[in-house]
Amino acid sequence: MAKELSITIDIGTTNSKVSLFEIASGNLVFRESFQTTKKVDEYGELFDLPVIWDRLLEILLKIVADNSGNIDSINISSVGEAGVLVDSSGRVVTPLIAWYDKRAVGYIAELDQVQKQRIYEITGLPAHSNYSVPKIKWLVDHLELSDQTYTWLNVPDLFSYFLTNQMKTEFSMASRTMCFDLKERCWSKEVLELFNLHEWITFPQVISSGEVVGYTTSGTILELQKEEISVRIAGHDHMVGALGINLHDKDLLNSTGTTEGLLLIDDHPFLEAKSFQESLSNGIFTDPKYYTLFSSMPTGGNAFEWYQNFFNVDQQEFEEDCQQLYQRYVTDQISLDDPVILIPHLNGSGAPFKNGKSRGLMYGISLETRREDVLLGIILGLCLEMKYVAGCFPIEEVNRVITIGPVVKNPLWIQLKADALNKEISVVQMEEAVSFGALKATYSNFDYEIDYQIVNPMEHQVASFDRLLDKYSYLYESKRFLVEEEPQQHFINSKDSIEQCKEAKEIF
Repeated sequence: MAKELSITIDIGTTNSKVSLFEIASGNLVFRESFQTTKKVDEYGELFDLPVIWDRLLEILLKIVADNSGNIDSINISSVGEAGVLVDSSGRVVTPLIAWYDKRAVGYIAELDQVQKQRIYEITGLPAHSNYSVPKIKWLVDHLELSDQTYTWLNVPDLFSYFLTNQMKTEFSMASRTMCFDLKERCWSKEVLELFNLHEWITFPQVISSGEVVGYTTSGTILELQKEEISVRIAGHDHMVGALGINLHDKDLLNSTGTTEGLLLIDDHPFLEAKSFQESLSNGIFTDPKYYTLFSSMPTGGNAFEWYQNFFNVDQQEFEEDCQQLYQRYVTDQISLDDPVILIPHLNGSGAPFKNGKSRGLMYGISLETRREDVLLGIILGLCLEMKYVAGCFPIEEVNRVITIGPVVKNPLWIQLKADALNKEISVVQMEEAVSFGALKATYSNFDYEIDYQIVNPMEHQVASFDRLLDKYSYLYESKRFLVEEEPQQHFINSKDSIEQCKEAKEIF
């Protein structure tokens, strides 16, 4: 008799979710969320692996016990870049460094421009400490791991290893390590040699999203050994979410959460000089015949968390603030002629100036500024940042913009996105696109109806956003000048600076 149920696991930056679905209908049977526990060491921030795994296993065992003999698969997706090293005996020997941790930034700073460009040509990724290889280098050096060969496992690879005793990874996860050759579809010895890691580090076999890694019968979890459940890696959460909402080529996905991302899929990688200069990230989609062009904006929903903490506002009051602003905005009671603007680099910046040292900047505060003005400035800033980053994509080729995540519950944020991009926004009314994507990765014939809400731009506000972008761009470049270690190479010379100042008088 065919098994009727499937489990999906989504390990996110802030929260993790375990869901149980009926395979035939896609109906949600059970879901439990828990905090993705973190801890701080003297160098930065770690995901607390023992706590996360214990909580995850507790939920899995409960689901399996309640549905013994009827679970067909466990499908795992997660954040990218984070992982651990496993020694030759299969023992985890390193902590799990958070993807956004900056402890490895020094290794990137040591690279020259030629080396950075070569890394991009091979992997499609701008050299950055967020990716796995600099983290691996840091671990090897600081833990003095040079006595044997070690294998790097990304988070889904690690959990599938715990469940099956098999080590494999998946294309979308592999292409976030900064060590996977996009064109040759293999691990790059050249990149490992560049970081002097070629003698110590290996990576697992790469398989397609939804392909079987192994079965719980071969794992070490006694309670699961009697259950023949296939374990599969769905992939990188942004990509899995895109699969979940049936993203097509020429669609631009705006994925919101703790951070925010823009994702485009196409049948060829974008490895030209422009993409390199603007720090756009290439990769391989969960459907490996497609490539991805991706940019993460390190600040998204965490800007709202900052707002709530700063003003001591609870979630209900925050939502009421947003709703009041929305009503005023759509009834033309809010002018965008001279608002507060936040450049939302509260956790570093993404494309086109990818720099972990970048910091936020707020402009337009006066003695009359009130809390609601700051909130509007935050959301305006998030939308202007998205518009600024979208300008790095072939936006003229985009047929539609689709958005998923917490934004679907915030009509003000959605409307401002539509006005900023001057494009129709298709808002996916799906609570957990990543969970559905993980299911679809395994069951390709899995069919379900997607409910879209269409939000159109307000024509008279589009011009306001275009004017705001001019101001935003100037503030962005001015702030960039403050951050750059060698500003003369990346910004403007003194003569140009005088001209910029003259132009600024017109902008402001």
